This record gives sequence, structure tokens and C-alpha cells, in this order.
Amino acid sequence: MGQFVAQWRASRLDLDPAPTEVIGRITRLARMFQRRADGWLAEFDLTWETFAVLGALLRQGPPYRLTPTALYRQALLTSGAITNRIARAEAMGWVAREPDPLDARSSAVRLTPKGLKLANRVIERHFAEQARLLDVLGEADRNTLARLLSLLAAEHEQEQGPGSTGGTRPGARAGTRRARG
Repeated sequence: MGQFVAQWRASRLDLDPAPTEVIGRITRLARMFQRRADGWLAEFDLTWETFAVLGALLRQGPPYRLTPTALYRQALLTSGAITNRIARAEAMGWVAREPDPLDARSSAVRLTPKGLKLANRVIERHFAEQARLLDVLGEADRNTLARLLSLLAAEHEQEQGPGSTGGTRPGARAGTRRARG
């Protein structure tokens, strides 16, 4: 990344390539970490999306049940993706659909005993692998990085709204920063 930034600085003196040092690294790490996660999830016959479904249900605690709408929000998937993932997980015997006990007009998805056993095994592996990915950082550095990434994510999540293209907030000017207290 440093080489690319140096090349941009040399070829375009009018541009500041410094943000590329951060954004480029975040992007590269996200891809790298996703490939590694895909590898350990494949050992359990899971894709990232199906793992997200099982994980969302597991996080709920007993009775490990959510409506499909709540599930897609919790799993951070689209409604179309969640339908396919629920169907796959159901076919594998990991989840079951049942009437929602709180709303007779709706259904719920719950982990089966087989799905609960798998979800617990996978999440233990997932957390262990994530810890290994961050082993190079000490606890203080991990905490600082988590805080900074959270700040960055919160700022940009505020920009997202219905119909948002993710561009600059109305009224914001490029290159300006708000003071943080």
C-alpha cells in the first residue's frame, strides 16, 4: 500500500492519497479475512450467509427463534438472500419453520437440536479464528482499533437511509471534519 501511495504522490501532486492508506487496507483485510472465514466455514458445509442465519438465531438464546423479517435484519442479509439461506438450512435439518407463537399470521424460524449443536461448534471455531487473525495486536491496540472503526462506521451508517447512494451528506463539504468531543 505504501508503494501505491508513493506512486500517487509522485504522479499527481494535486491529490492527497493518504485516505487510500486506510481505505485500501480496510478493503484488503476485509477480503483476506472473508476468504479465511470461508475456509473454516466450508469445513462445516456452511457459507458465510448460512452461518449468519445460524449465528443470528444462536445469539437470541433459548428458544433460538426469530421471524424471517427479524432474522434477515439480525443476519444483515437481504430479504431474498435470507429466504434462500433459511431454505438451505431447513433442508440440512439445522432450522425448522413453525407458527410464530406471538403472531398466528406469521411464522418463525428456530434452530433444531442439530442446528444448535452445529451453531455452537461453528461459533467457537469462528471466535478462535478471529482471535488468531488479530493476534498481532495487543489488547490496547485491538480496543483502539475497534473504537476507531466503530466511530467510522457510525458516521457512514448515519449517511445511509432510504434511497441513499452512500455519497456525501447534504451540506457536507469534501475535506471538512467535524470536531469530536
